[in-house]
Amino acid sequence: MQNAASLADKAFSFIQIMPRQAKPRTRGLTIMADRGMGLRKQADILEAAGEFIDLAKVGIGAYRLQNPEFVQRKVDLYHQNQVEVFFAGDLSEIAFMQGVSERFYQEVKAFGAEAVEVSSAQVSMSLKDKLTLIKMAQDAGLKVIAEAGQKANEQWTRCTGYILKQIESYFEVGAWKVLVQGEGLTEGVDRIKDDILLSIAGNFDLEKLIFQAKDAASQKWFISNLSADVNLDVDDDQVIDLELMRRGLRKRGLFGLVGALK
Repeated sequence: MQNAASLADKAFSFIQIMPRQAKPRTRGLTIMADRGMGLRKQADILEAAGEFIDLAKVGIGAYRLQNPEFVQRKVDLYHQNQVEVFFAGDLSEIAFMQGVSERFYQEVKAFGAEAVEVSSAQVSMSLKDKLTLIKMAQDAGLKVIAEAGQKANEQWTRCTGYILKQIESYFEVGAWKVLVQGEGLTEGVDRIKDDILLSIAGNFDLEKLIFQAKDAASQKWFISNLSADVNLDVDDDQVIDLELMRRGLRKRGLFGLVGALK
């Protein structure tokens, strides 16, 4: 297995920690949300934690407020640090409503991004329309991350069977990954809906799923129940904490781990 078990070039290299597959990883992916951050902040994050970031999600539609040169520099900087880029679904949903989805995907490809998110988190969209968009994005030469779930609407979690059917349909038309929305499952709820999450994990290849996990409690749940190799979508200030958690250095029983490594 390709890994970075010893991290021999890091400080305190004589201390053993949990091994992890090195980049380019096929599992245990960390997806970092980029909410319109400036290039200096981006460079700082990549210097401190770039080797632990696998994909950058250029999100919340902030790129609509930024000039093309800035967006291109951002994409190029991620690529220089072996971080793949995908554009999140916020603006693509508006593109769908305005009938310009094909042009949107062509523009994403022109910036050099590897993938795009196809979502219906904030707009009403039929499953048929969503599958059509997945195919359209693929025709533009993009990998597709299809999102399951809706924002600010817990009703989408009421029928596990339909959620599974949606995800199955996404994969059938060639989606690269499926991102499971956190709202209604781990966010904005009294307790984590572990029954639904475990049903999703039990029905599909974990390497093809990404779970949104925007707080330490949900990150701990995913790692404790689905292993350190679960793919997680987190915020930029959570990358280091998540990597420490994956390696057993935070919130997972450090001393038991050290004993197991001896």
